[in-house]
Amino acid sequence: MFFIAVAVFRRSDLRVDRRDLPLISFFGVFALAGVQWAYYESIQRLPLGVALVIQYTGPLVMLAYARWRGLRVGGRLWLAGALTLAGSFLVVGAYDADLLSLNLAGIPYAVLSMVIFVVYFLLAERILARYAVWTLLVYGFGSALVAWTIVRPIWLLPWTVVAEPVNTALLAGVIVFGTTLPFALIFLSVSLIPAARTGLTSTAEPVVAVVAAWLLLSEMLAVPQLIGGAVVLVGIAVAQSLRPSAGSV
Repeated sequence: MFFIAVAVFRRSDLRVDRRDLPLISFFGVFALAGVQWAYYESIQRLPLGVALVIQYTGPLVMLAYARWRGLRVGGRLWLAGALTLAGSFLVVGAYDADLLSLNLAGIPYAVLSMVIFVVYFLLAERILARYAVWTLLVYGFGSALVAWTIVRPIWLLPWTVVAEPVNTALLAGVIVFGTTLPFALIFLSVSLIPAARTGLTSTAEPVVAVVAAWLLLSEMLAVPQLIGGAVVLVGIAVAQSLRPSAGSV
């Protein structure tokens, strides 16, 4: 679908230097496909809140990596990272004492998901410095598709396990609004602002999720979750209040 759209409307974005194809393919296979796989493996073994908190340490790791590279990381960005992580902890309910009995087998998957999350943003930033967002979408998703087709051929998928007919409208919603648009918007944001700041802003995801659950599913919000949501938003505002300059994040 990406290829058809780009071929019709932005054909020039299909041009890629052959020397860059290995990097873009690695991004698709390791970053796009890998982060999904590791995340789903982790939430099979861990409570969702714990897995998310581990994954959202990623922005702090990106700040540390930028500092290691010699870039300036302002004190307010470190504060923003701490606020968004603490807020996410509260929003997803990771403070619940029942979560203390963890399945330790899920921890490595959650940590791996966080590492791939970091690599995903940093590689996207590097590639988008040379190519358009549409180029990365076509070749990134294309590489991920080829990889998954090899690992899990479509004719070996457990089609008979599906107990009810698939709701095509919901499936299309997941494809378009749950996958296509979010990735496209993330790529677009990384092409405009530093990856570490995009990562910090992405911690708003659990805030949006709990609010949506409250509005659409009538799930009650606890006071710590409300406080956590406010803390995350404050952290994002602090991060975005700083203008990036040459030599800084």
